[in-house]
This record gives sequence, structure tokens and C-alpha cells, in this order.
Amino acid sequence: MKVIIFSHESDLDGLFSAAIGLIRYPQARLVFLNYGAESFIRMRGFVESATRSSQEKGIVVISDLGLSSDPSLIDTCRETFSIAKKKNWSIIWIDHHPWPENAIQDIEPYVELVLDSVSSKCAAELIYEKFLSGHRLAEKLASLAHTMDYFTNDQYLTPTSELIKYYHNFPDCYTRLINLAQKSSHGILWDIEMQTDYNEYALLRDEAKERVLSTMRIRDIHNIKIAFIQSSPFIQNSLFSDEVFKKTGVDLAMVYGTDGRVSIRRNNNKISCNDIAANLPEGGGHIFAAGAIFRSNPSDIESVILELERAVLTTLESTDTDANL
Repeated sequence: MKVIIFSHESDLDGLFSAAIGLIRYPQARLVFLNYGAESFIRMRGFVESATRSSQEKGIVVISDLGLSSDPSLIDTCRETFSIAKKKNWSIIWIDHHPWPENAIQDIEPYVELVLDSVSSKCAAELIYEKFLSGHRLAEKLASLAHTMDYFTNDQYLTPTSELIKYYHNFPDCYTRLINLAQKSSHGILWDIEMQTDYNEYALLRDEAKERVLSTMRIRDIHNIKIAFIQSSPFIQNSLFSDEVFKKTGVDLAMVYGTDGRVSIRRNNNKISCNDIAANLPEGGGHIFAAGAIFRSNPSDIESVILELERAVLTTLESTDTDANL
């Protein structure tokens, strides 16, 4: 039976979700994607190719990728899954991000949805429970993913999440990510090759941290202290945001990159990161962490910060309006 696993390309939860999928389906083709229209179009291409080239039934597993209310994204998914269903393929979509009701209603006829609406579990935990409940290695991978995703600091983590960030700087990024997932599916969480790569990465990371911290600007918007920081291809944003919180005590960190993406992390419950992301293009995530893109020229720092400030202000004004209803 043919199997395609699509998983999030940017973090440990996506990697370990893919690894758990490989334990269950070792023959699977693994594809890593990000959020947004381009990634969902890529997904459609893979599904169309797989279903067209063979009459054999198959399964599509999607993990750690959310769906917004964007009609064009929903239409792309419906077209993709309609093609697969006609070829007698099954689609299982496992995710822990908040989904709007219209996305659920529009997609549910085509797929089996496994969602955690309260976001108390990471995607790796959901895929473990769905496919491999009781499997010792899968359970451990899910537990490690939870620790990283929710910053519980309850167990030691190898710096794999930083390697994921590092590998995105290479033309063979996806080959490297697939290699990490395959190793993890066999219980190999660190080896000499990974250590060698990490040693190279750590030097670049430390240089980048000094540089980007000099760009940090702290603003106060309606009593929310926000650190705006230009990111680097060598900085893992979740871990870096945690360092920023310890250094500055700000409520919110918005780490923006030259690729036009912004990472949003909070230090307390004063504001929802997901709500901020919803006021930016292709935004989505959780209340404690989210991401989006911005329209401003990444080299025009003042314009970028102004656009991000507006998203925060819109969120706060909307929250105040809802509270007064």
C-alpha cells in the first residue's frame, strides 16, 4: 500500500510526527511542508502524481499543519482530496492548531480529522495515539515533542530543533530533514554526524545572536511591552525568544526575518499570539506561539515594525471590543 506523509518542516513536533508515521508505515514517502498557499499547492502535486501513477489504494497522512479560513487554501485542499478519494485513497489529517469552523466543515467530507481544539497536546502525541498507542519509541518521541512545543522543561532534549533550523540553509534541506526523521524512527536521536553539524552551527548561531540583539527595539503598546528583533537563518526562534524574555522581561517577542516571515512568542497571557497572526497574511498557530508573513520590504525595518505594531494594535482593539460586548 502506498503512503504519503506530509508534516511540518520547521520544528521538532513536525519532525517527530513524521518519525512516528514512519514507524507505522516504513514504506511511506515523506514530504516536509510549511504553511501557506505554496505548500498546499505542492501537496496537491504530490497527491495527484501518486494517485495518477498507480491504481493501488493508498493513504495520505497530514500532521502538524493547520488550515485557516482562507477560501483559496480550502479550495486547494478540497480539490486535492477529491482527486484522492476518487482513487479510493484515504486521507487522515492530524493537527493541534486551532481550526476555524468553516475549514472543518468544508474539509470533513473528504478526510478523517483528528484535531485537538484546546491545543493541550502536540501533533506527535495525536499521531502516536492514532497509530501506535503503547509503542515505547513512539510514545517517547511524542513526549519529547510535547516538551519542546510547550516549553515544559521536564526532560533533557538534544538540540535537534536547532539542527532543523540549520539544515534549512542548505539546498538539500529536505533530504537532511528526511534523514533526521528516519534516524528518529529507529531511536537514533543523536550521532556523530549530527554532532559535527551542530558544532558548525553553534559558531554561526552565536555570531548571529550578537548581531541581531543589536537590532532589538522595545515598544510599549497599550501596556504590552514588545521586542521587535530581526532574525537570522541560524537562530531557532522559539529558543531565542525565551532568551529575549529572560534578558528583557518583555511580554511579547516578534522575530522577523529577511524571508518575510515573523515568529510571534509570548511571555505571559496578556495577549494571544494566534490572534495577532490572524491580522497578518497566512497567519496561524497557538495562543502562546504563532507565525505569519508580512508585506513590508524586509530591508525596511521601520516599515516592518510598523506593520507588526498595527497587527498587535488591531488585536488589542478587537479584544477590548469583545470584552465590552
